[in-house]
Amino acid sequence: MAVSLPMTQPTHAAPATGDSDLHRIPPLGADLLATHPFTPPPELGGRGAPHPHPVGIVGAGPVGLTLALTLARAGVRSVVLENDDRVCGGSRALGLSRRTLEIWDALGAAEPVVASGKQWNGGRSFFAGRTILQFEMPDDPAIRHRPMLNLQQCYSEHFLVSRAAMSPLIDLRWQSRFTGLHQEGDTVRLEVETPQGSYALQASHVAACDGARSAVRAAMGLKLEGTSYEADYVIADIEMDTDAPTERRCWFDPPSNPGLSVLMHGQPGGVWRLDYQLGAGEDPKGAVEPARVRRRIQEHLDYIGENAAWRLEDVSHYRVHSRSLRSFRHGRVLFAGDAAHLMPIFGIRGLNSGVEDAWNLGVKLAQVVQATAPEALLDVYSQERLAVFEENAAAANRNAAFMTPPSAGMRQARDAALVLALGDTPLQDLLNPRQAACVPLRQSPLSTPDCDEWKGGPAPGEVLPDLQLPTLPQGHLLAAISTRPCAIWFRDAAGTGLTEAALQRLGLDVIVVTQHAPPAGGEGVHPDGTLRDRMAADPGTLYLVRPDHNIAARWKRPDLRSVREAVNRLVLAKIPNQESTLPQPALSAAERVYNSLGELLDRASNKLETLAALALRLGADLGDAAVFERAVQAVETAQDARQRARPAPGASH
Repeated sequence: MAVSLPMTQPTHAAPATGDSDLHRIPPLGADLLATHPFTPPPELGGRGAPHPHPVGIVGAGPVGLTLALTLARAGVRSVVLENDDRVCGGSRALGLSRRTLEIWDALGAAEPVVASGKQWNGGRSFFAGRTILQFEMPDDPAIRHRPMLNLQQCYSEHFLVSRAAMSPLIDLRWQSRFTGLHQEGDTVRLEVETPQGSYALQASHVAACDGARSAVRAAMGLKLEGTSYEADYVIADIEMDTDAPTERRCWFDPPSNPGLSVLMHGQPGGVWRLDYQLGAGEDPKGAVEPARVRRRIQEHLDYIGENAAWRLEDVSHYRVHSRSLRSFRHGRVLFAGDAAHLMPIFGIRGLNSGVEDAWNLGVKLAQVVQATAPEALLDVYSQERLAVFEENAAAANRNAAFMTPPSAGMRQARDAALVLALGDTPLQDLLNPRQAACVPLRQSPLSTPDCDEWKGGPAPGEVLPDLQLPTLPQGHLLAAISTRPCAIWFRDAAGTGLTEAALQRLGLDVIVVTQHAPPAGGEGVHPDGTLRDRMAADPGTLYLVRPDHNIAARWKRPDLRSVREAVNRLVLAKIPNQESTLPQPALSAAERVYNSLGELLDRASNKLETLAALALRLGADLGDAAVFERAVQAVETAQDARQRARPAPGASH
């Protein structure tokens, strides 16, 4: 529902003549796809607000609505401009991560999303008719939400719009198209076109949440930088009554798409998504013709032994990108979601990273608007979320390079890895689809580095786990975090000089955790030990938690001065000039070998001779003929399995 459809999100194909059964996802309720009327704003009649609006938001998709709700939670008004007159049509961004659900929980929007979605936590990959990978995402029953939930984006937007309508602080203006902006001192003037004429809207800050083809970004002459992969995919949503598992299934080189890949996901309402890669030179426009799509889908369903009747619901196309702005802040204009960055869809990071952008920005922007933090805090938003993009993009790029190898050499290395996976060679690091996970703010200048030795517990920059704790009034931990920083204090040590009143005078909410149950009516909470264990807490331990749920600091033996310095650091009153030493993730040994092999094959003029020389050199360096011979046998076994493979139909595929 952004200003324009992003390339990394579905671009919907119009039904071909005679395809009357091709339609959008069935409505969840009578009002799901209802149009929203245009309501003339005061500015259109020359009755504009005497002062600039605190925040103007361009785009009422999941990112823009999350930002508006985050600001409203902190008591900040916003005006949201949306070009369309309804929520988006179709499934678009389908997978919702645990972190997205936690954020929407804090905004009061998660309950209908969870009730309507389909949970899943793993998947399988197939090659030559055999399973070569079965994975499960880490889960913990003590955590409130499951790792992943599938729900069509039109439903998610519907619930967010409904939630926004409950807030008097959110002015959602439908059929209002952004056409330009001008930054003028401490305000931004937005030009808006409507069915009844144009007007100017003044705002202290503006957030561009208008998608991959951001009109705001274009108006400012900004460009995304990075990589665009030569890989096109078609998305097809089909209605089908089947008991197939709701998991991520991926087929490499199936007969239905030779040399390429097919992905399949379950959705609510008996709808299934198939993503299939297009061949080099295949015309994307022609590929989304319903007749062609039906033929490709039927070929794949026949291959996997799926005999249920089905109907085509929606067809889309996307190209794989990994690109971003150099900065997400440009004066008083901030960028979030696809307007700020594009990522390969592999791993389900697009919408989820955009929601995290909006949440991070909303918490900081509210503090700036309310003058409890300086404007420089918005630079930290850009710094934190750019770092998260780079880490997310690195994982997504590794997925993309395996799913759609960027060169002939990398394709040969990928194909070799698939063949070896038919044997007993451990290649999980290469095959792992790396589903979206919450990326810690590893290098945040707002974090105070540890000064104690820790063996577990969430580190600075990580998100506080949303543990289900019946002894808390709210029932789960993140619900106890408000719009202010919070101290979680395991108060059982004497002589620290800390008191609850002293912590509150620093502007902190305080959760006091006692080892023994407090007396009736007494202060403190008494979890069953789960919180103490998960936080690796000793008597006296204190965690400082940011309003966005990230850990700002932690101490085994806190003192009031250290806590005060960490609180000051949170609002940029004082940031020591020291570099963070938090570790950066590294490639596994298998990934380094895989990349080196692909690059070698790209450079080689005689690939067979090069591979033979490489094998001899590795054997000589290994110095153990028996080990080398076992490796040769493993390769032969895998190749034999490939030759013998007869992809037998069956839903287990």
